Amino acid sequence: MTAAMEIKNLSKNFGGIVAVEDLTFDIKKGEIMGIIGPNGAGKTTVFNLITGVYKPTAGTVIFEGKDITGQAPDAIVRKGIARTFQNIRLFKHLSALDNVITALDLNYPMYNLAEAIALNLPFIPGKVKRGEKSLQEKAMFFLEMVGIGDKANIRADALPYGLQRKLEIARALALEPTLLLLDEPAAGMNPEESMDLARLIKQIQIKLNLTVFLIEHHMDLVMELCDHLFVVNFGRELAEGSPAEIQANPAVLKAYLGEGYKHAQS
Repeated sequence: MTAAMEIKNLSKNFGGIVAVEDLTFDIKKGEIMGIIGPNGAGKTTVFNLITGVYKPTAGTVIFEGKDITGQAPDAIVRKGIARTFQNIRLFKHLSALDNVITALDLNYPMYNLAEAIALNLPFIPGKVKRGEKSLQEKAMFFLEMVGIGDKANIRADALPYGLQRKLEIARALALEPTLLLLDEPAAGMNPEESMDLARLIKQIQIKLNLTVFLIEHHMDLVMELCDHLFVVNFGRELAEGSPAEIQANPAVLKAYLGEGYKHAQS
């Protein structure tokens, strides 16, 4: 299977603190890969290095055969990488529909200056009306994909927490990525909700032919959803393998999952 992304000897230091140290792994095209480990292990730092929030101290990030190391976040989004965040970052006072439209504007800008001015006139040109309608239809497509099409006109901050998570996924999908990064998408969800989310992510991944890379602490979701896992601890690689291999790995059980997890799966 061809690699969608290659991470080579990636490191990040913050002063004297080593957050990520010499990580090397591939994300295969069309797979769902998880990165797991204890809090503070460096997982979100890896996401931030991939998406240009941080510049690496050392190492290389290759996406679809091209070096994107240290490029600006907007440039990386335009190359086909979108993400959600551990702490939800929605436009709280906009509707669910308008939150998704803001993402669509990147690939489908509606107006030139004259057309933008025309929005404030009594008679809006037909081209502008058609552009508005097209964006609304595209936004509804992504809202319906995550199961919240009926919440299109509700303000983001009025949605229950779990639906805000789904809205953030819809907004990321509207960027039309080929690689989707999900940072703790099931945070705050109960086990039943997290498994429903796992099924939804799988459906989306298949329907849109995506590669997915996720951080998650809900091990039921991780083991059900992921094809491959990469485990980090103190910024370093601890293990890599299939979910079955990771569940049986003594070092992972000791550092992260716990011996009780092994017995619970027996």
